[in-house]
Amino acid sequence: MKYDIVKSNEQEAEANTWSKGDEIAHNRKRLIDDKHLNKLYCDIYEIPPGKANWPLHYHTCNEEVFYIIAGQGAVLTGSEVLQVKPGDVLRFPAGEKGVHQLKNTSDSETLKYLDFGTVNLPDVVFMPADNKIELFSGESGHDKMCSYKDL
Repeated sequence: MKYDIVKSNEQEAEANTWSKGDEIAHNRKRLIDDKHLNKLYCDIYEIPPGKANWPLHYHTCNEEVFYIIAGQGAVLTGSEVLQVKPGDVLRFPAGEKGVHQLKNTSDSETLKYLDFGTVNLPDVVFMPADNKIELFSGESGHDKMCSYKDL
């Protein structure tokens, strides 16, 4: 059931790999599976050395929180670069003020972090550096409905 208490274990979660070009790559483990998502999601990400998690982006309807578990990196925001290390917590509000991209700045160490946030649907995601928007909907909030390029 969607509203049941859920117990999961990182070691038992399935890993999914995603990449885009030479700059973006990650492994993601969904800790709360899609059938149990209600108001929050929870994922563990690992970013390989020298890569970023996603293109620079912000969500119009959802907030995200990152907890850095291991490694080092830098968060690119709209106006600054924040260096991150284990134990750091980052909150990204919905809207343009929450624009972000997390990069692994190490040459050899994986950057690992917990990513959790709200699941408000539909969610429009703006990627200003790519001049692109995406609309997400569906049960999990991660089902891409459409994508528009070259605004």
